[in-house]
Amino acid sequence: MGRMSARQLVRTALVVVAAGLLVTSPAPGQQAIDKAASEIFGTVMSPFCPGMTIATCPSSQAAELRDEIRAKLAAGATKDEVLDELYAEWGEEVLGPRSATGMGLLAWLVPALAIVVGAAGLTMWLRVSSSRVRTAGSSGESIDPKAELRLREELARL
Repeated sequence: MGRMSARQLVRTALVVVAAGLLVTSPAPGQQAIDKAASEIFGTVMSPFCPGMTIATCPSSQAAELRDEIRAKLAAGATKDEVLDELYAEWGEEVLGPRSATGMGLLAWLVPALAIVVGAAGLTMWLRVSSSRVRTAGSSGESIDPKAELRLREELARL
């Protein structure tokens, strides 16, 4: 065997690297499965670790659940079907951040709007009420002189 030229050595190295990339890169179908799995893992709350998603939960049960989800996706289930199954099995607590769109946003906006409207209504009511009190006190009506005399006598006794 003779020595390889630099050019042949570079070609061989490129072929080896390309073959390695082809072997290690996932198939296009696998990429879709990995993408759907990552989306599910990042949005579904873990039933085993309160306050954590499936992606961040370190428990072995969460690891098993991640494997089950990948298997369902590989078997042809859609992301929505898997989410529906998770909801059916674990209930609303797994939906977590997924509900931050749509109805979840309303859950924040409606109370805030109610507070603003309530504060505005209360302010208007207080203004109207206080103006009525001022007008009633300054109506210019005089008290009966006998009643005023009696009132002064009663106050003097106290």
